[in-house]
Amino acid sequence: MKIRRYFDLAIKETQGKLDNFLFKCSYRLNAKDFSRESKMGFKQTVLFMMNMIKKSIQVELNGFIETALKKDFSISKQAYAKARQNIKPEIFIDLSNSVVNGVYDKCDDYKVWNGYRLSAIDGSTLEIPNTEELRKEFGYSENKSSKLARARASCIYDVLNKLVIKSKIDRFDTCERVVAKDLIMQMIADGTKHDIILFDRGYPSAEFIAFLIENGIDYIMRAKKNFSNDVKKANKEDQLIKVTHNKKSYNVRVLRFQLESGEEEILLTSLLDKNLIIKDFKTLYFMRWGIEIKYDDLKNKIQIENFTGTTKVSIEQDFYASIYLSNMAELVRIQNEEILRERNCSKELKYEYKTNINLLIGSLKDKFVMMLLENNPVKRKKIYKKLMDQIAKNSVPIRPDRNNPRKDTLVASKYRLNQKRCL
Repeated sequence: MKIRRYFDLAIKETQGKLDNFLFKCSYRLNAKDFSRESKMGFKQTVLFMMNMIKKSIQVELNGFIETALKKDFSISKQAYAKARQNIKPEIFIDLSNSVVNGVYDKCDDYKVWNGYRLSAIDGSTLEIPNTEELRKEFGYSENKSSKLARARASCIYDVLNKLVIKSKIDRFDTCERVVAKDLIMQMIADGTKHDIILFDRGYPSAEFIAFLIENGIDYIMRAKKNFSNDVKKANKEDQLIKVTHNKKSYNVRVLRFQLESGEEEILLTSLLDKNLIIKDFKTLYFMRWGIEIKYDDLKNKIQIENFTGTTKVSIEQDFYASIYLSNMAELVRIQNEEILRERNCSKELKYEYKTNINLLIGSLKDKFVMMLLENNPVKRKKIYKKLMDQIAKNSVPIRPDRNNPRKDTLVASKYRLNQKRCL
C-alpha cells in the first residue's frame, strides 16, 4: 500500500475503535460512565475534542451538533466539561499510535535514509492556563512579578515522513533526557525500524549514550565543547573515543567541522561506518530542524496551546488530540503533495508548490469529524474529494532563503479561556 492512500484506512481504523465497546471500556474512567444513552455519548464527546475547538466552547458545541451530528438539541458547556472528565487522555495516544504504526507496518513507500528511519527528539515549553491547580500539576516559570503555568512537551518526530511517532506532555521542570528515555522505550515496545535519532546539545551524557547503545538505537548528537575531557582531546576531524559508564566502555565517533558562521560544530555518533563522511553527518544533523518546524506548526497552526479546560485531564486530552490530528493532517498533506507533483510536472513554473498548511487545517474542521461519522464509503469519499479539491486549489509557492528569527520571551498565555473567539 502507498502511504498517500492510507488516510482512508486510518479513518476506518479510528471509526472501528470508537465504535468498539471494549475500546470505550478501556478509556472511560469508571464502569458506569457513558453506560446510559444520552444526547452526547462517549463517541460524540471524543469526536468533539477532535474538532479543533478554537472559539468559545458553547459556540463550538452548537456548531458541532448542528453541522457534524446534524441534530436538533443543545448541550451546555458545563455538561460537556463534566462528560470529558470521564475520558482518559490516553485514548488519543492509542488512536495516534494506530495511525503511525499503520504507516510503518502497512505502507511500503515511507521515506528512509540509507535504510534508516530518521527521527529527532526535542522538547518545547507550552503555555497553559495560568491557574493555581495547573501550576501545581505542571510547574511554572517565574520572574520578579509573576508565576506563569508552563508544561514540557517532548516528541519523537520522523523528519522525513513528518509524523510524530511518540509524544508526551509533562511537568515543566522534567529533565529532557528522562522524557526522551520514556519515549524511546515506548517506541521500542511498538517495534523499531532501524532507527537513527538526532539530538540537540542538551541531551549528551555518558549514561544516556550507554542507554541508547544498549537498546540498539543509533544516534547523532550535537555536543558542547566541554562535554568531556575525551571529547576535548579528540582534535581530529573524525576520531573514535571511548565513553565509560558503570565501568563499561562504549565506542563513540567524534566529528568536528566549521559552520558557515565560523563556529565549530561537534557531533557524537554511534555510526562507525567510514563510508559515511563528515559531509553526510552535516546533512543528517541539519535535518533535525524539521522538529523545530513541527513545533511551530503545532503551536501556530494547530494551536496546541489553545487549551479548552483548566484541569490536568483536559490539558492532556487537548495535547494528545492535537498530536493525533497533526498526524492525520500529515496524511492529507502527503496525498495533496502527490496531486501537486502530478499536476505541475509538465508546467514550467518559477517555483515549486506545496500545501498551504493553514488552509489544510482549517478545511479539516468539521469535515474530518463528518468523515469519522460517515459509515458509507461512497459518501465518505465524496467528503474527502471535496476536501482535497479545496486544498489543491490553494497551494502556495516555495520561496527559497526565507526565514523568521525565533523569539524567546516570557509572556502570559495568549489563549485566554475567558476570551475565546465567538467568530
